Amino acid sequence: MRFRFAQLCVTVAICTTGLTGSAFAQAALDDSSSSTAPAGGDPAATPAPEAAAPDKDAVEWGVGLRLRNVRIPQAELELFLERAAGGSSNFGIGVDAIRRRGTVELHMGIEYEHISPGEGVWIESGKNVAAGDEADYVLGPDRGSNLGWLTFEFTFFNHVQINKPLSFRYGFGGGIGIITGALKRIDVLCNGATNDNPEPGCVPPAFGGNATETQGGAPVKYDLKTPIFPVINMIAGLQYKPVPKATVNFELGIRTLFFIGLSGAYFF
Repeated sequence: MRFRFAQLCVTVAICTTGLTGSAFAQAALDDSSSSTAPAGGDPAATPAPEAAAPDKDAVEWGVGLRLRNVRIPQAELELFLERAAGGSSNFGIGVDAIRRRGTVELHMGIEYEHISPGEGVWIESGKNVAAGDEADYVLGPDRGSNLGWLTFEFTFFNHVQINKPLSFRYGFGGGIGIITGALKRIDVLCNGATNDNPEPGCVPPAFGGNATETQGGAPVKYDLKTPIFPVINMIAGLQYKPVPKATVNFELGIRTLFFIGLSGAYFF
């Protein structure tokens, strides 16, 4: 009984396979014969193959231009000084070579800014001008100070799409900066002044004060012992694409100093 049942199963399987194979073969022949010529016998009616979709992960290269306002608030400076005459707000310009793949961009750039602290009385941390310590009267750009920096840096950006033309972007990177120019001061001894109220007692006579100038009142350059320094980038903002090959970026962050900026790029 078991043998007959097994024999029956094998027979059914063979027959089914044979019938199915014959059916498939016939269907294949029918398909091939029917597809050799289009309906109506017109070769021109053969549908054209679909164009390949663009590769979203293809590497693109571009160039960019950036404008930034670098800012140092007075309150931040006075974390390290007894008194600062004011903060610093300066514009810089830079260019980038950009590599883009998908949502990731690598920016390799050069940027230059003037760094112009506020002109006036500056007092070092731990000094007391009422007790006879010297103060610095820092000179502005129109009086011979032309301090600036040139940076070489790279920054990685990622993008999170908000809608088709708009994305949130964030990135980080680093590089090196080279200090250019000089920052000048006049050393003074203050008369009748305090750290909280240094004017006019710490202001040189040439600028309307009654301080006693040391070193003959001649401007002195600050000795910047480290003309090369590290640059750290932490940036966030929005990217707008008016067309697929062009971008406009609104950004803020830290580039060693705090900044806000606008940049644009074009990809080839």
